[in-house]
Amino acid sequence: MTTAAMLQWPALLGRWIAGHRCALGAFGGVAILWWLLLPWKSNAATWCEGFGWRSFYEQLGEGWVGQTINDSLWLFPVIEIVHLFGLAVLGGSVIVMDLRLLGAGLRNAAPAQVLANTRPWFFVGLGVMIATGVPLFLSETTKCCFNHSFEVKIAGLILAVLYTVLVRNRIARRDDSSTCLMQGAAVLSLSLWFTVAAAGRWIGFSG
Repeated sequence: MTTAAMLQWPALLGRWIAGHRCALGAFGGVAILWWLLLPWKSNAATWCEGFGWRSFYEQLGEGWVGQTINDSLWLFPVIEIVHLFGLAVLGGSVIVMDLRLLGAGLRNAAPAQVLANTRPWFFVGLGVMIATGVPLFLSETTKCCFNHSFEVKIAGLILAVLYTVLVRNRIARRDDSSTCLMQGAAVLSLSLWFTVAAAGRWIGFSG
């Protein structure tokens, strides 16, 4: 690399940062929230413990759905596979839309057009996740009662769905949305859904 080319790097980096300042700012804000909330949450009581829901969780687990899954050798892994398939479909639709808002993919298509194509798959994936997630929960209610990752996933899922439907999709449909606004919306969306996926994966490795 020549000296002239090396001297251009600071200017190129500065222009890149300026062009992505909203995405970087949104990511920094999310990182700060994770840093502040996760250590506190790991030392706090779960909702189940704090609100005295343990007996209610146990009653749910004693129902026929939970017992049928627990008595079977193959039902839980099959349902889990379908659950992950739903997550993949939902995650794919989210990533495609958010990359377009970030200007990193499908640049020739308007954000509203990309949204129209990905929105049906988003709801298909969400429906599959809920339909399979409920019986998975019913088969592990006692574990979920004391599992921080489970409640992070549920809280994150509710927030992510509301944010996607009420905020991000509206920004994508608007013709007058600025690049800065679209970048920030995309980063927040990806961060929420990453939290949902990571917490769901961590359920199996935590208490």
